[in-house]
Amino acid sequence: MRKLIVLFMVALSCFNTSVTAKQATLPYCDLTKNTGFLNSTQEMDGELVDIEADNAQLVGKGTSIFKGNVVVKRGGQELTTNRASYNQSSGIITAQNKLRLRDSDIILDAEQAEWSLNSDRGVLIDAEYLLRRSHARGEAGYVSKNGASETDLHNASYTTCLKSDNFWSLKATEVHLDHQEAVGTAMDVVVRIKDVPVFYTPYITFPLNDERKSGLLVPSIGSSSETGLDIQTPFYWNIAPGSDATVTPRYMSERGLQINGQYRYKYQQGSGEVNLGFLESDELKKDGDDINPFYGMDRKHFSLNHSSRFKSGWSSDIDYNYVSDSAYLEDFGSNLSLASTTHLKRGLKVNYNSDNWTFKGNLQGYQTITKALKPYQRLPQLSLQGSLPDQLLGLSYGLRAEFTEFDHADLVAGRRIHIEPSMSLPLQSAAAFMTPRMSLKHTRYDLNANTTGLSDDSPSRTLPIFSVDTGLFFERDMTISSTNYIHTLEPRAFYLYVPDRDQSDIPIFDSSMRTFHFGSLFAYNHFSGNDRVGDANRLSMALTSKIINSETGRVHFRASLGKIQHFQDRDVVMPSGKKGTRSDSDMVAEVSAAIARDWTARGELQWNPHGNISNLSSLQLRYRGNNEQLLNISHRYRRDGTSVLNGLEQVDISGRLPISNQWSVVGRYYRSIRDGSLLEGLAGVEYQSCCWATRLVIRDYVNDASDQDRNLALLFQVELKGLGNFGKKTDALLGRSILGYDQD
Repeated sequence: MRKLIVLFMVALSCFNTSVTAKQATLPYCDLTKNTGFLNSTQEMDGELVDIEADNAQLVGKGTSIFKGNVVVKRGGQELTTNRASYNQSSGIITAQNKLRLRDSDIILDAEQAEWSLNSDRGVLIDAEYLLRRSHARGEAGYVSKNGASETDLHNASYTTCLKSDNFWSLKATEVHLDHQEAVGTAMDVVVRIKDVPVFYTPYITFPLNDERKSGLLVPSIGSSSETGLDIQTPFYWNIAPGSDATVTPRYMSERGLQINGQYRYKYQQGSGEVNLGFLESDELKKDGDDINPFYGMDRKHFSLNHSSRFKSGWSSDIDYNYVSDSAYLEDFGSNLSLASTTHLKRGLKVNYNSDNWTFKGNLQGYQTITKALKPYQRLPQLSLQGSLPDQLLGLSYGLRAEFTEFDHADLVAGRRIHIEPSMSLPLQSAAAFMTPRMSLKHTRYDLNANTTGLSDDSPSRTLPIFSVDTGLFFERDMTISSTNYIHTLEPRAFYLYVPDRDQSDIPIFDSSMRTFHFGSLFAYNHFSGNDRVGDANRLSMALTSKIINSETGRVHFRASLGKIQHFQDRDVVMPSGKKGTRSDSDMVAEVSAAIARDWTARGELQWNPHGNISNLSSLQLRYRGNNEQLLNISHRYRRDGTSVLNGLEQVDISGRLPISNQWSVVGRYYRSIRDGSLLEGLAGVEYQSCCWATRLVIRDYVNDASDQDRNLALLFQVELKGLGNFGKKTDALLGRSILGYDQD
C-alpha cells in the first residue's frame, strides 16, 4: 500500500527543476499533527492476520462478519472499520461504511474497500490519503491494485496545503503505476490554483523512486531590457546512471531563439560537465541608444570542465571556455562579475600529491574577449614542491622548483627555470615560538629573439634569503556577564633580509606588485610570481588580541595591528614603479567582533601615519535574526596609486525584513560613490506559507562597473511546495545579491 500512495509525491518530480538550500528550509504544512500514524516498528510476519472486533459471526464456508471497532492487523499495517467481512479461504476482506488503513508513513480513509490478502489485489472507493514524510494529502475516486506490480488510480489529486487553505492542487483523470519498472504515467493532468486551472498536459511520465527521469522541466518566464520577453523550456534527459543532459530552448523576443545544452557525466574516477549555446542571427538592432554590433550574427558559447582522480595520487583537470564575441557574457549573463570577465581560461592541469611532495603540470592559455592585453600562455608549466620536516637536530628542509615556457605573439617570450631550496629550525613551546629560515633562489631565463629593451637573452639571478619569525603567547581568564572567556595577547616579530640584485634585464612574465594587507607583514616577497624578488632589510611587528569563549572555543573578538620598519631603501621595482624610500610602511589593522548574539562586525584599515590619511579601508556590519531578518552594511575604500588596482569607494546595503509571519521585503543598494553611479538596485517582496511561496523582484543594474547602459529586469516566481517552481528564478539571484539569504 505504501507504493500505492507514494506516486503523488514522485509524480511531480518531472516539474521540479531544482531544490536549493533556501527552498529546503521553507516550512511545510503540518498535515500529520495528531493524525494517528503508527509507530515505526519492525514489521510482523506478513502471513499472520490478527482481527479484533466487538462482535464476530461465522456465516459459513470460512466467511466471518465482524462488527463494532473492527481492527485488522497484518505485516505492520492496520485496518479499522465498523463492519468488515473476511473469507479465510480466499483471503478477501470487504469493508464498508468508512474505513481507515494506516502504517507509519501512510493513512488511507475510504468509503469502501475489497482486498485480497493472499494475492495483494483489491480496490478502494472514494479514498483520501495522508503522507507523513512528504507533508502531502489527496484523494482518489477509485484505486485498483493488481498485485505487487501494478496500480491504477482514477480521478486522483495531490497537494501539500491544509484543507482550510487549499491554495493549489494537481489532478489527473488516470494514473498507472508500474512498480517493477518504477515508472508511472498520468493522463489529463491539470494544476489548479484556487480552483483555477493554470497548467495542463495530456500525458506525463514520472519515476516511482529517487532515480532521475527524463521529461520536461518547469518553464522559466521573465523579462528584461537585454532580452525582452524571456521564456525557457528545459527538457531533461536521463541518459544513464552516470550521465544526463538538459536541452533548453530559450526564446527572447528582442533577440530570437537560442538553444542551450548541458551534459554532465560521472564515473568512478572522475566527472565533468559540458555547456554550449547557440543563437542564430541576433535580431536586436539597438542595444539601448547604441547600435548592436552583433546584429544579424550567430552567437555561441562552449565550455568543458573535467576532473579525474586516481588512487595513485595523480589527478587531472581540464578547463576550456569559448565565446563567439566580446559582449556575449554581458548580453546573456546576469552576474556583474561574470560580465566583467576580460579573459576566458583554457587549460590542462596534471597533479600528484604524496605526504611530502607535490607535482603540478599546467598547460594554460586564454581567450581574450576585450581589448585588454592578452596574458602570457604557459606551454607548459611544471612545478615540484616538497618538504622534509623534523629531520636531524630538528631541522626542516624544503624545495620549490619550476620550469615554465612562456608564449606570447607580441611580447618577449621564452622559458624560465626557478629553483629554491630552503632550511629552517622550528622551535616552539607553549608560550613562544621562533623559526629561523634560510633559502636560496636561483632563476634562469632563455629568451627568444624578441628582446627589445633587454641586453641579455639568457639572464639569471641568485639570491640568498634569511628570515626569523618569532612570537609570544600570553593569556588570562576573564568573566563577562557570568560567562568565562580567555583573553590572549600575541606579539609577533618577523625579520627578513634579501640583498639587492639588479633585475632590469629580466622580463616580466607573471610578476606584479601585491596588494598590501596584514598578511603582507610576514611575506617573503612583495611581488607575485618569480620575475621579481624584492630586496629587503626590514622588521615587521604585529600584535594580535583575542577573546575566546572557554566552553565553545568561539572567538568573540579579534584585533590585529602591525607595520613594517625598513632599514634601507628598496631598489627593486616594476619597470614603471618608483623606488621605496619610506622608512616604514602603512599601519594595517584588522578587527572582527561578535557584537551581540545576532550582530557581527569586520573591519580593515590601512593608514599612512605621515600623511595622516587612509589608503584603504573596509567595514562590514551584519545582522542575522532568528526570524530570517537580514541586514548587511558595508563600505569599501581604496585610494588611487596604493596598488595595481584603481581606486574605488563603494557602499553596499542589502537585507531582508519580515513585515508579518508570511510577508517579507528584500532589497539591495550597491553604489559606486567614486563614480556616482548605481551598480545594482534591487527591491522585492516575497510571501511564504506552508504550501506555497511567491517572489516579485525588480532589478536595475549594469553589466560592467564602467558601463553607461543600464538594464531593468522584472522577475516573478511562484513555488508550489512539493510540486515545483514557475516563473523566472529569483532565489539564485537573491543568494548572490544579499549575503546570507541562501544560508540556513
